[in-house]
Amino acid sequence: MTTVQMRGKGSITLPAKLRDKYKLQEGEVFTIIDLGGGSFLLKPKVLEVDVLSRRIAKRLAEEDIDMDDWIEALREERKKLFQEKYGNVKIPGKNS
Repeated sequence: MTTVQMRGKGSITLPAKLRDKYKLQEGEVFTIIDLGGGSFLLKPKVLEVDVLSRRIAKRLAEEDIDMDDWIEALREERKKLFQEKYGNVKIPGKNS
């Protein structure tokens, strides 16, 4: 069992052994769940955007797709969808 000490402003430092084991990095966001009776659970909050970005990056690497090409293809697809939905709408500063 490992003990930690709360410092000023409520800061708690997680031991390096646990940070390494769970690959926790500075700026990590956690969810704290009150279990009652003075016990709580602290778990890293997994953001969906992070999960999706890792899946996309993995797939792009597997398919040998260049990220810049993929982003440009997404921009073009977005323009097409916008045109289909709204037609030729003039956006100040965007349409020259």
